[in-house]
Amino acid sequence: MSTPELKEERVQAPLPERLPLVLEILPGQAAEGLVAIFEAGDYEHADLAELCRQALERQDLSIEEQLVLEDIRRQLKGGKLLCRGRELPGSPLACATLEETEAGERYFYVAIRAIRPQEGG
Repeated sequence: MSTPELKEERVQAPLPERLPLVLEILPGQAAEGLVAIFEAGDYEHADLAELCRQALERQDLSIEEQLVLEDIRRQLKGGKLLCRGRELPGSPLACATLEETEAGERYFYVAIRAIRPQEGG
């Protein structure tokens, strides 16, 4: 009689979807901010603070984006970047939400606030 061979099945944890990441840095309590889009593969091994730095150093900005960037820089003088009211986590996906366009395209979205403490008052 032969011994039955046991087949070992490896169940891997599902990997998060490889989707683009949309990073928006909003100055203060503004409703619109500076948007940067990172393709899948460009952000997975990057720190969220590094992605913010890349977004803030872009040179190809429209006039409207330049005005938003000025507001962000003004907030960062004595202020800091926050994600969901806390210091930036290391991984961009740690605070990302899964969003979908009207056309059904999915992407990760991360909103960052440039906040300066209130003075006086």
